[in-house]
Amino acid sequence: MTAPADTDLAPTPDQPGVHVAKPARDFPATGSYACCCGATGRAKGDDNVRDLVAEWIDHRNTCPHR
Repeated sequence: MTAPADTDLAPTPDQPGVHVAKPARDFPATGSYACCCGATGRAKGDDNVRDLVAEWIDHRNTCPHR
């Protein structure tokens, strides 16, 4: 069995959520989110991905489409 490609795990408005990946300690994290309302975000770099996750949490808690 092979591991799914990161693109298979990327959230879409049809399958909303957040996805964060950090393949190894020495590589930067990447992340993306999508909401059913159409809001999306992407980030690369550990600090930027932390900010992206905080943005997603804030959006998720305030989105009227939730």
